Amino acid sequence: MMTNLFTDDLGATRSLFENLLEFKVEFAADWFVSLKAPGGGQLGVMKRTSEFVPKAHQQAPRGVMITVVVDDVEKAHAKARSLKLEILEAPRDLPYGQRRMLLRDASGALVDVSSPTAPVDPSYV
Repeated sequence: MMTNLFTDDLGATRSLFENLLEFKVEFAADWFVSLKAPGGGQLGVMKRTSEFVPKAHQQAPRGVMITVVVDDVEKAHAKARSLKLEILEAPRDLPYGQRRMLLRDASGALVDVSSPTAPVDPSYV
C-alpha cells in the first residue's frame, strides 16, 4: 500500500521527506516522486494540478496527519530548524509514551515526527 500526497511544490515536499526523514527516492518525474521510508513503507508525492488528480481533489489535505517514527526527535527538530521547515510544535512528551514534533509540509499536510520515550500507557490504547 502507498499513500499519495498532493502538493503545489513537489520539490519542497520531496525535500522534507528525503532530507529530514531520510526517505529514499525510488522514482522521480516532473509530476510525481515515489519515496521509500527507512523502515519500509512508501509515500508518493504528486503535483496537485497533475492531469492524474481529479479536479475535485486538487486541494490542500485536511483531516490527515502523516506520522514518521524516528530514533531521535530532538535531532530531527534541529535538522528541521536548519532546513527552515515550518515547525508547528516543538518536541514535547505525550502521555502515551512518545515525544512528538509537528510540521506543516509545503502540501499543507500535518507531519508528526515522533520517537518512543516509554512503553505505551495502557489507558491510551
